Amino acid sequence: MEGKVKTALFLIFLLVVVTVIYITGLDITPQRQISEELIAPSSDNLTYVASWNIQIFGDSKYEKVSVRNSIKEMIRDYDIVFIQEIRDADGSSFDSLCGELEIDFNCAISSRAGRSTSKEQIGIVYKKDIKLVSLEDLNPDPFDRWERPPIKATFMRNDYIFHVWNIHTKPTDAVNEIQNLETVVNDDGNVIIMGDLNADCDYYDPLEQQEFISWKWLIGDDQDTTVGDTFCSYDRIIVNSNAYGEVSGYGIDNRVTEQVSDHYVVWVSLEA
Repeated sequence: MEGKVKTALFLIFLLVVVTVIYITGLDITPQRQISEELIAPSSDNLTYVASWNIQIFGDSKYEKVSVRNSIKEMIRDYDIVFIQEIRDADGSSFDSLCGELEIDFNCAISSRAGRSTSKEQIGIVYKKDIKLVSLEDLNPDPFDRWERPPIKATFMRNDYIFHVWNIHTKPTDAVNEIQNLETVVNDDGNVIIMGDLNADCDYYDPLEQQEFISWKWLIGDDQDTTVGDTFCSYDRIIVNSNAYGEVSGYGIDNRVTEQVSDHYVVWVSLEA
C-alpha cells in the first residue's frame, strides 16, 4: 500500500512539473547565448564591420546607376565590408566597385566557389588604415563540406587583431554546413563569424540546433534580415567571448531596397 502511495505522489509531482513548463513556456534545454538588445556605441574610436549579401551581384546589376550609387553609399559607412554572392565569372563588377570608391579603400576577393556552374565569390572592402594580415580561403575543400567554403580574414588596426569568418551557406544544407563550420573555427583570440548563414525559417531551427552554443549570437532569432515579405533572421553575427568584450554595438542596416538586394546589411562595431 505504501508503495502505491509513493508512486501516486511521484506521478502527481511529474504532472505538476509538466503543467508548469507548459504554462510558463519554460525551456529546460541548453540555449545559445543570444543578446536581445543592441549595445550603444561608447565612443568614436570604433571599427565597423559589416556583411552584405548583394543578391546576384554582377555586371548587369552594377551597371544600373541607382543601384551602383546605393551600394557605394552603403559601403562608405563602414570600415570593413564583406560582400557576398558576387556571381560574374571575371569579377569585373567587384573590380569596378573598388575602382569607384575613394582611394582610402583597399579590396580583396576570394576564389570562385560552388558545385555547379553557378559560382560565387566573397569580396572584402576595407579602409587603408586597416591591415589585412592574412586571408585564408578554404576553397577547394577536399572533404566537400560546403557548397561555398568559408573564408577567414585576419585584420589589425592600431595593434588590435581580430579574425572574421565569412560564409554563405547553402540554404537546404544550412544545418550541416554550420555544424561543419564549427569544426574548423578556432576559438582563439577575437573571433567573429558573420554572413548569410540561412540560420532561420525553413532552413535552420535556432531552438533545436546547438551549434556555437557558448558563443554570443548578436542578431536575435526574432529579427528580420530580409528585404521582402519574409521575416527571417538568415544573416547572423556570432562572436566568441574575447571579441564580445570589445563589441560596442551591432545591428541590421535596413536602408536596402529590393532593387539592390533581398538582404539587409548586418554589422558590428569593435572598440579595442
